[in-house]
Amino acid sequence: MTVGAVAWLWEMLCLQAPSSPWHLAGMPLAVARLATHAWITGLAVHALARGVALPRWVLTVSIAGVALSLGAQTVTAATGMLGVQVRDLRAGSSVLLAARTLGGACLAAAFAATASQRWRRG
Repeated sequence: MTVGAVAWLWEMLCLQAPSSPWHLAGMPLAVARLATHAWITGLAVHALARGVALPRWVLTVSIAGVALSLGAQTVTAATGMLGVQVRDLRAGSSVLLAARTLGGACLAAAFAATASQRWRRG
């Protein structure tokens, strides 16, 4: 959730006029998407993990998923390269797509394992 708060500040600075000393480089829409993604991911992880003793592998997979997912969103916000095209000739786009996909898969697996454990607990 801290990443979301920092990204909101980054978005505000991106929206300043380029001649302003407060202007910071970045793609404002992509930065806003990063902030929203960070807040939603942080709240979902907090809500699902609350009151449940999770196995170490679930924690490791969720940390990896958050790092990959937010890292890919940060690169998108800084460079404007979305990383959603399967066939993209730009350098780094396939790596960005792989990070997004693997991060989302890790988060989905961790959320599914946590939900399954909650379901069994009743």
